Amino acid sequence: YYANSESAPEIQCVDSFELNHCRTRKEQYRMRLLLIDDELDCINVMRTVLRPAGHECDLFGDPVEALESFRKEHHDVVVTDYRMPEMDGIEVLKEIREINPETPVVILTGYADVENAIGAVNHGAYAFFRKPLDFNEFIGTLSKIENERKEREEQKVYFDKLAREY
Repeated sequence: YYANSESAPEIQCVDSFELNHCRTRKEQYRMRLLLIDDELDCINVMRTVLRPAGHECDLFGDPVEALESFRKEHHDVVVTDYRMPEMDGIEVLKEIREINPETPVVILTGYADVENAIGAVNHGAYAFFRKPLDFNEFIGTLSKIENERKEREEQKVYFDKLAREY
């Protein structure tokens, strides 16, 4: 899908555990994503797909550590697994909502059923995806989130300008 590895930014790992917290050195990115999954292969594949699309990815296998990072640093989107040993995706979603209610949260699961999806959406999840991911649909959802974010920023600039003029 994104086969051109030449365009992929170089990765800098800032922790001895390679997948714990990796960031691109690229200064400009479309969005900064917080990826949380105890299945490290899953978030590694997501990073491989999302980096060439211009997204910066912070990877965490431990949701508690991911939430600590979210409290300290800005992330445009949180993508979390539904079932993890330490805490589930709904608990992560609730914590994210308390810290920053504006941040979209996407939940992934290998155990998709209607009840889980409805519960996630009722708790404020932006989207709910079943594993293995359909990356076209997933990237489409991220693009929609990005466009909505840009529209909000443009509206804010416009209304700030109006407020200064009047």
